Amino acid sequence: MFVSLMNLLPVVFVALGAMVSLAMEPFLKNENKHKVLPWVAAVSLAFAASSFALAQQDTLYDIFAMDPIRRLLGLTVILCAFLGVGGLQTTLAREKQEGGEPYGLLLLATVGALLMTQAMDFVALFIGMELAAFPVYGLVGLRRTNHNGNEAVFKYFITNAVFSVVFLYGVSLIYGATGSSHFSGAILEGRTAIYYAGLVLVLFGLLFKAGAAPVHFWVADVYTGAPVAVTGFMAAVVKVGALAALGSVWLGALVTRVGGAPAWNLTEPVAVGGAPLKLGLLVLVVSMLSIVIGAFSGLMQKSIRRILAFSAVMNAGFIALGLLLPDYAGTGSVQLGPMYFYLITYAIASAGALIGVAALSGKDDSKETLEGLRGSARRKPLEGFAIVICLASLAGLPPAAGFLAKFTLFAGVFSAGWVVVGILGFVLSVVAAFYYIRIAAVLFAPAHSEATTKPCCFSESNVFLLRLGIVLAAFALLILGIFPSVSLIVA
Repeated sequence: MFVSLMNLLPVVFVALGAMVSLAMEPFLKNENKHKVLPWVAAVSLAFAASSFALAQQDTLYDIFAMDPIRRLLGLTVILCAFLGVGGLQTTLAREKQEGGEPYGLLLLATVGALLMTQAMDFVALFIGMELAAFPVYGLVGLRRTNHNGNEAVFKYFITNAVFSVVFLYGVSLIYGATGSSHFSGAILEGRTAIYYAGLVLVLFGLLFKAGAAPVHFWVADVYTGAPVAVTGFMAAVVKVGALAALGSVWLGALVTRVGGAPAWNLTEPVAVGGAPLKLGLLVLVVSMLSIVIGAFSGLMQKSIRRILAFSAVMNAGFIALGLLLPDYAGTGSVQLGPMYFYLITYAIASAGALIGVAALSGKDDSKETLEGLRGSARRKPLEGFAIVICLASLAGLPPAAGFLAKFTLFAGVFSAGWVVVGILGFVLSVVAAFYYIRIAAVLFAPAHSEATTKPCCFSESNVFLLRLGIVLAAFALLILGIFPSVSLIVA
């Protein structure tokens, strides 16, 4: 029992950091809030990351679980949250926001994402989902006088509410079919159809959180309307929580169908002969639709955030495709290691790229377009090179970790005999690589003559955490790309 409780230490440290931040905020002067509170958040995240060393492979009342993959996912959430804290500090200080509550909100959303990565029960998962969602509403709407921000928070709140209801209705059907809220509850006799109806609703609820098509319609507007630092946090932390939970639910559903032991260890392959092909076809259609929409829609965008928003849609499709590997349609075997490695590299790269944009852009949203950021990396080369490494990972270029993640995923697709799917995915990945390379080229392109005399995009104060976070993200991507075995050591 004590060992199982130790697995929740990261959640406890982050929650304590959120409570301390919110408690300290009223007693700090406005000019000190963005100097003190980010460090409180950063220290709590550091303690949370360190506490993963004490985590053991075990379950807690069959509600939460810990294994090597969940540890890696948790560390990824912590790193991306640290990036969010640095980006938020720079953004709020630059815009002279008087309130310091956003740091506590960001930490509370991180708590929710951590719970989602460990959940193996629908009730625990729903609590984590809502705890991750409600603080993000406030973060998206930080710019209360900004029209795009108000539209974004309205759309995000309404659509989240709708799909939370869809998710809960699916859970109620699953509970009616199994008599349990556990991911691996055994199906009662004669209730298989009810179970699969509920499972489809639950999957779509999680796919919505991940931003996959056809429930992706909120992504571009919300990513654009929120402050760019918040966008980076959402693109990484919320997606990690949703897709980690999606993998756990998927394994639980496969084991449920054959009446096997509860599946909680994500590192072990699951073999379920005669897997339900219709369910696999649904995942395949969602994956390919997300990849096609994300790849071609991103080509038409000029805003960097909208480009990376459709990148999020496309990568959600690639990640969901990993649910069917190595041979779901043939032998019915599933191993989610490649999917989660892809998720980890994507989360770090997207957070690093978007937080880097926050470092280079100003309060004016027009500077977050390709032309607005032209030449900005020449004035901030450290941030610029870190962003390029993150973009290279997103594009799948070596030596960044994204190359190995995509290679592993496509190798699995081809080995499963899905040649057409593999060729189409590879071609669309190459198409999408164009807009990542275009962003990198614009950042280091010669600035327009009138832009060279403009002052730097932000003051040198309040940027240490941001720079440290971006450098850590770029360094992590290079290490994972060159020495992938490091992930096994960390796990």
